[in-house]
Amino acid sequence: MTTLTSDARFLGLDLRALWREVRQAWAHVQGQAPLSWFTPVVPVRLLQADGGESLWRGGAKQGAAAQTAKTPLIAIELPDDLVLRLAWNLPAVGEDDIPGAIALHAQSVSPFPGADLAWGYRTGARGGGGATADIALASRRQIAQYLQAQASRMAGAVAPEIWVSSPAGAPIVMQGFGESSRHVQAARGRRIRYAFVVTACALLAGIAVTPSLQLRFRALGAYAEHEALVKKTAPLVMQREALMKAAEGLGALAEFQAARIEPLRVLDKLTRALPDDTALQNFVLKEQKVTITGLTANASALMQVLSEQEGVRDVRAPSPAIRSGGDSKENFTIEFMVDPRVYGVAPAVPASDAPASTGSVAAASPAPPASGSKP
Repeated sequence: MTTLTSDARFLGLDLRALWREVRQAWAHVQGQAPLSWFTPVVPVRLLQADGGESLWRGGAKQGAAAQTAKTPLIAIELPDDLVLRLAWNLPAVGEDDIPGAIALHAQSVSPFPGADLAWGYRTGARGGGGATADIALASRRQIAQYLQAQASRMAGAVAPEIWVSSPAGAPIVMQGFGESSRHVQAARGRRIRYAFVVTACALLAGIAVTPSLQLRFRALGAYAEHEALVKKTAPLVMQREALMKAAEGLGALAEFQAARIEPLRVLDKLTRALPDDTALQNFVLKEQKVTITGLTANASALMQVLSEQEGVRDVRAPSPAIRSGGDSKENFTIEFMVDPRVYGVAPAVPASDAPASTGSVAAASPAPPASGSKP
């Protein structure tokens, strides 16, 4: 039959023991510097058994100058005739197990009934690495009677602490009375100091990252403004692109116009330059190259005349001139290049090119009309 246990275990680990060890380690760390500085030392006003008063901080009696300090925490010192004292060598137990071990030992040696037993202790070191405990035992009934007798001195305090003087100097605190208020106040002060430290660290971190955050916010703002400006200027950008394309088209058109040869101007130039004994039979214009075919008395002289004309270069005969039968004229084919700056669509016409005489092209009218010309 399967039995259920209340042990808190996970993967074979005792979670309660683990949590207890973690608490012990944390409590030990808080008791060491520098974390111990975060726990405030709560002052306690001690009403002594001899009728005097004193102020204590962290188990140390303060001087006369500190006696005027105000504190809501009050402790009552039990007279020696109400207290049983004993010393005990502590066994090897953990820090959290010491109160339980002392409680068992006090019950075993106490002359008071268990419900009437009040005890307190203070630990100290002994030779050989062990520890001792100064234990104080008292009757709760007698303590209550003593508190009633000291009611006039307590000034209305409801739950004062019960202390017993110790030969070591620091008092023994009886367990189960008003010491919890002091622990709560110390814990509250520790939390407040931790909160101050965390807040200061957060402020320092904020101060450290503020310039970076400001730069980031500025960058984000600039990016947002840039996006808004892009959206706002999108129509203008499109118009600009259209204008640029139109300008590029006009530029290309201007380049085409600048490189385009006007056939009529070339024909006009040939009409002026060719001698009267020359007749053209064919005229071909391809880009800047002109090819003419016809009849002339001297093809070499004709090539010389063409080479001397403005805007004409690279004059050559792709085939030799031929004189047929008893004909006195030669059949020629001549090629040459023309300059667009002179024979372009709208060149500046020099004064020397003004009409001076009717050309020899008219004299060569028996020749067939030009064919294959390109605009």
